[in-house]
Amino acid sequence: MNLRISKAAFSRTLRLGSLAILCVLAGSPSAPAEDNAFPGFFSHIFGGPPAQDAAPSPPPYSAPRKAKKKVRDFVPVTATRAPGAVGGAPAQASFYIDVLGDSLGVSTSDGLTDAFADKPEVAVIDKARDASGLVNDGYYDWVKAAKDIAVDKGKADFVVVMVGINDIQALRDGNEALDPLSDRWRDKYGQRVEAVVAPFVTAHIPVAWVGLPPMRADKFNAQAIKLNEIYKEHAEKAGAKYIDIWDAFADQNGQYDAFGPNIEGQNVKLRGGDGILLTKAGSRKVAHFLEAEIHKALDKNKPATEVASLPPDIEQAADDINAQIRREMGAPPSISAVGPTGATAPVAPARPLAGPIVSLTARPMSPGGTLIARGPTPLAEPAEITRVIRLGEPVDTRAGRADDFSWPRL
Repeated sequence: MNLRISKAAFSRTLRLGSLAILCVLAGSPSAPAEDNAFPGFFSHIFGGPPAQDAAPSPPPYSAPRKAKKKVRDFVPVTATRAPGAVGGAPAQASFYIDVLGDSLGVSTSDGLTDAFADKPEVAVIDKARDASGLVNDGYYDWVKAAKDIAVDKGKADFVVVMVGINDIQALRDGNEALDPLSDRWRDKYGQRVEAVVAPFVTAHIPVAWVGLPPMRADKFNAQAIKLNEIYKEHAEKAGAKYIDIWDAFADQNGQYDAFGPNIEGQNVKLRGGDGILLTKAGSRKVAHFLEAEIHKALDKNKPATEVASLPPDIEQAADDINAQIRREMGAPPSISAVGPTGATAPVAPARPLAGPIVSLTARPMSPGGTLIARGPTPLAEPAEITRVIRLGEPVDTRAGRADDFSWPRL
């Protein structure tokens, strides 16, 4: 076989191939321009990468619809449940405790807030001032403040006062400065204690005056003892309740102790680093000694329980049931009942409020005034009962019974 190809045949074959390529290019869809022509060329021949999904066309325009207002077809639980109950509206405070005093008063207010945290009806109002006292009324006048608080009776149902750590200083009486804890100073200071309590007593607001706890400094500790004597004398004289907390914050010898039992009996730190102020546990302990007095006032402020009246139909049904019970028991009716014939049933006599007075220690007497005689002799009892129960002799055994211990068995 002759494998040679003539030059003319090769040229003809080349022209036919070029023409086929041009036909393919002319019939293919136009492609976007590319930087490199060769990849576009080969992609048309061998097939390009998979076509990308076309971007979704925007939806046809429609006018925005007005949002429909949701209609609630139920009554909110806050309107049906008692305030303060689970799911109900928040409870509104109805009992206000105003706390007056200095830095110790602020701590006492914090302790009372923790003590009544589970009682939303009780609100503790902190009106104490850190650097205040009864001596320097130029900085804060507690006598005037007490009058203003007492006038607004609706905002104070109980008052707590704890003050004194800033009062060991000269007290002015007119143009004269009185030495701390002198006789005249004590009289003047006691008058201010009474002046603070008096407006609240007049407005019938209970007052609890809290004494000072022991102090770490010996000099200040002795002064605190004398101040407590003034508080106890003049606060009680004016009508307040004096709360003594000295022993609760002292050691076995009655002296200062930074640690002590808290309200749960655990030994914790009760006093601050300065030997004067209280920690959180100490504040809560002070509040513990006030809770009893506050609860007394809180119980007095509670409204008396009202007896709900039943609807007429339910009340009549209850009366019918009670009347049936009385008939079944054979007791006379407690109210007049008109029968079918119009006859009125007898009415039970009114019961007295109290029965006759009977002495529990007097010797019993018979109706005639003589001593009660011995009762009649009972009827003769069977001999076996007399012998066993009264004389305590054993019961005769029977063969085969549990108390038959004879041997051998018959």
